[in-house]
Amino acid sequence: MPHLTPAQGKAKYVPCLDGIRAVSILLVLMAHTAPLGPKAWLMNAAAGRMGMALFFCLSGYLITSMLFHKPEVLPFLVKRIMRIVPALFLFLAVLFVFFDLPLSSFLLNITFLSNYLTDGLSGGPVGHLWSLCVEVHFYLAISLLVLIFGRRAVWLVFPAALIVTGLRIDAGVISNINTHLRVDEILSGGWLALISIHWADQLRKLLSNRFATSVILILLCILFVVSSHDNGQPLTYLRPYIAMTLIGVVMHSPLRGLLSVLESRIARYIASISYALYIWHMLMIYGWMNTGSTAERYLVKRPISWLLTWFAAHMSTFHWESHGQRLARKWLAGREPK
Repeated sequence: MPHLTPAQGKAKYVPCLDGIRAVSILLVLMAHTAPLGPKAWLMNAAAGRMGMALFFCLSGYLITSMLFHKPEVLPFLVKRIMRIVPALFLFLAVLFVFFDLPLSSFLLNITFLSNYLTDGLSGGPVGHLWSLCVEVHFYLAISLLVLIFGRRAVWLVFPAALIVTGLRIDAGVISNINTHLRVDEILSGGWLALISIHWADQLRKLLSNRFATSVILILLCILFVVSSHDNGQPLTYLRPYIAMTLIGVVMHSPLRGLLSVLESRIARYIASISYALYIWHMLMIYGWMNTGSTAERYLVKRPISWLLTWFAAHMSTFHWESHGQRLARKWLAGREPK
């Protein structure tokens, strides 16, 4: 069973997180492209928030783990930027050339300013790119702190998350695309990383009883749904921490059946193309693909859009983005002392 240890030098790979990443992207895709129950239930919005909370929490976990074990800012930034920018640039270039994307929108998104200077999801096929702004703003902020204070800077994720949540409570915000009102979902993943690094054994002991752990997971899932729903206040303010706890319980649980599903080959594949799925899916329901009767849109056009999304994501991941990542590794290797 995969668990983190406080070993120094390199963050540990935890296979079940691939499955959680797969769940997160599937929630987002379904939220944006399929009717999830009667419209009055508002489950599409809830599913989208659930998917993004999991996605952000995983990102915070990964980034904090990486910088704790290897607090080298330049390699970190090069790898992360080259992980994000190639697919984003290609997507925006396609929209600019073939779909008349305004140059202003291209520039706002490629410079990661769109979550403050646009209306978010009302921005057509680029509306979802606000989340990349939140990600990159977090990368830059934590990199600056690590550059100044070293490894110990990662511990600032604890007070930073509470400050952001406090700002959300003060503003009465359930969900927002501005970084200062959303980044607690990433920072909570930093909490999980540090807790897992230092107290993994204690967590495993607490969760050693399978029945008790199963009950805890069921309760957490219910709380997670409520905290993501429009009518879920005041639990909506706790969504980052519920997501963090849910992921942490799964990571350190003894539930082999659940872990085997999350660590399956198909889960790993979905996780591997999850970023590209996120980038491309909104284009596939844009314009003509989003017109016609309800039956035509959901029974005819949506299956086509899903196929196009998965094809574009596969090609982008393995035949475009991989070149940028190899370039980053090659450039960094050339700068290592001999």
